[in-house]
Amino acid sequence: MVALGDRDLTPHLSRRGDLSAEQRNSPAPQHTAACACDDEPPDPDVRLAGNPALSPADLARLTTHENPLVRWALAARPDLPRTACDRLAADPVPGVRRDLAANPCVPEDVLRSLIADPYQETRRAVAHNPAVPLDLLADAAATCRVGPTLVPRVATATAAELRLLAGSAVPAVRMLVAQREDLPRDVLDRLAADPEPAVAKGVAVVPALSAGQLWALVHRHGTPLFPRVALNPGCPPDLLHHLVTHAPAGHRTFREVATHPATSAATLLLCLRDERGRAAASHPALPVDVLLTLLADPGTAEAAAANPALPVSEMEKLLSPTT
Repeated sequence: MVALGDRDLTPHLSRRGDLSAEQRNSPAPQHTAACACDDEPPDPDVRLAGNPALSPADLARLTTHENPLVRWALAARPDLPRTACDRLAADPVPGVRRDLAANPCVPEDVLRSLIADPYQETRRAVAHNPAVPLDLLADAAATCRVGPTLVPRVATATAAELRLLAGSAVPAVRMLVAQREDLPRDVLDRLAADPEPAVAKGVAVVPALSAGQLWALVHRHGTPLFPRVALNPGCPPDLLHHLVTHAPAGHRTFREVATHPATSAATLLLCLRDERGRAAASHPALPVDVLLTLLADPGTAEAAAANPALPVSEMEKLLSPTT
C-alpha cells in the first residue's frame, strides 16, 4: 500500500485485481490520471494540472499537491520547469516517476538520476524516452527488460551510433539495434552472426538478410528461431520446408510457414497436418484437389472458401442458396 503521511493513496492507484506487487504500488496507465475512483468526488486540481495556460510557478506549486493524481497528471507535460522535474523525480509514487522518465522535456541530469530508480518501469521509461542520451540508453538496457521493440532513440540513431551500440558487450544493447530493419550492411552482417539468441531473434526478420544468412541463423540457434525466420519475407521455399520438417508438433512455426507467400504446395501439406498450420487452407499455392477436400472439413472450410485459388464453379456452389 502506498501512503503519503497518514493518508491511504490506494484508492487513487490502479485496480488491484491480479496485479504484481510492483504494479499495485503504481498508478494506473498513462492518460487515466484524470479519472478518480467512482466512490470519490473528482478533484478539480486534477483537471487544473492539465491546463496548458498554467505558469511555471503554478506547475511547481502543484508538484507538492497531496493528491498523487494531480502530480501524476503533471509528469507528462512538455512544459515542466526545472523545479517541477526535480520534485517529481523524487515523488513517492512510482508511477509519477515512470511517466516523468518518459517525458522528452526532462533535463538530462534528471534522467540520469531516474536510471537508478528501484522501480523497473521507471528505468524502462527512460529507455523509451526519445531524448535519452545514447550511453544512458545502454545503461537502461543493461538494468531492465526493455523488450523486443524499436525504441525511439534507436529509430533515429545515425549509422555511427548504430555501429557503437552494435559493438556493445551487453547483449541487451545489441538487441535494441537488431529491432531496426534499415541497418547499415556491416551492422546487419555483424548482428546476423551474433551468438546471442535474443539478438538473432530481432534481426531474423530483416528482409535484407540473404538466404545463406537465414540458413546460418537456423543452424546456429535451432528451433527457438524457426518462427522468426519464417516471418522473414525473403525466406526461401527450401528453408521454409526445412523449418516445418524439423519443428515439434504444435509449434508456432507451422502457423508462420502456412501463411508465408513463398511456401510450396508440398510444405503446405505438411502444415495442414498440424493444428497450428491449418491456416494453410487459405494459401493460393495449394493444389485445387486438396483445396476441395478442405471445404468439407469444419476446421478448414472457412479458410478454404476464402482461398483465391478456389475455382469459380466452387465459389458459385458456395454462394448458391441451399435447397
